Amino acid sequence: MITALQDANIAVHETGLSHGTVTAIADHTVFEITTLRRDVDTDGRHATVKFTQDWAEDAARRDFTINALYCDAEGQIYDPTGLGLKDIKAKRIRFVGEASARISEDYLRILRFFRFQAWYADTAPMDKQALTACRENKAGLKTLSTERIWSELKKLLSAPHPYRTVNVMLINGVLETLLPEASNSEGLQLLCALEKDMGLYPDPYLRLMSLSARDAFAMAGLVKRLKMSNAEKSRLLRWADDITGLTPGLSDKDLKIEIYKAGRQVALDRALLRATGASDPIVRNRWLNIYKIAQDWQWPEFPLKGKDLIAVGMGSGPKLGKALDALKALWIRSGFTANQQALLSALALINRK
Repeated sequence: MITALQDANIAVHETGLSHGTVTAIADHTVFEITTLRRDVDTDGRHATVKFTQDWAEDAARRDFTINALYCDAEGQIYDPTGLGLKDIKAKRIRFVGEASARISEDYLRILRFFRFQAWYADTAPMDKQALTACRENKAGLKTLSTERIWSELKKLLSAPHPYRTVNVMLINGVLETLLPEASNSEGLQLLCALEKDMGLYPDPYLRLMSLSARDAFAMAGLVKRLKMSNAEKSRLLRWADDITGLTPGLSDKDLKIEIYKAGRQVALDRALLRATGASDPIVRNRWLNIYKIAQDWQWPEFPLKGKDLIAVGMGSGPKLGKALDALKALWIRSGFTANQQALLSALALINRK
């Protein structure tokens, strides 16, 4: 494979030679290419493999029939299981061979089954044997690394309409095994409908919020368990922790103050989720108006820096920081209208006292 790629002037990186995998980059697109293999030993997380020249043997170790298809340079498609093309047309996600055997080789295949179902067969009936095997082997998910689990869940939650699949996961105890804090499948369904109405792209983080209660303690446990990135943690925890008075009915000035205190992303997340859960169309529209204001508002910039206070005679140190905090609070209370001169005048009055 390496020789063939290099002969075609395609960049190739040796990313997984022990598993027969190389990574090729063509036209800025990454392709993982794996040679024919057969499993020698598996433990539910990793497999020891040997290479083979038998296409049927390679097909037999793959997860789903639709993933056991091959194509030659002339475009001829080969289907060693005899089921792959048929299952694609029927939108059927079916394990190759005996479902439990495939799952026991790698328990992540349970999540892959639901992810593929959500992406490619969201309205089609689920394969009964596959679903039964996923339910009966769900305890094996606890043996997987949380990084692999979260990566797969993000892909599932990024599907156009994952709520039906997520609901099946909930009914069969799979979702509770992974995310006991996230069980509101109805909330996910409502959010997906709102996303469609507003022309929004699927947002896996917002969808995870829609499945969860806005409980800071529970969310802290979830993000820690899934070993999320710092950016992911920040967004989810700030949403769960927010105690600002963001609500419809505030004056324009007070509303923008609350949006500023919450932060734009938190305000957007809270407004969209509250609109999702509102049964009254008037209340829903009020939350959507908050969403639009938070989205379109030109974020104000605090007009003072530490050097400005030093320039008027204040020394550096903790006192400087406290003065800046006090002046910023004053600026926020003014509705962001107090300019630098007004704030420095306020500082002079404070120092006089």
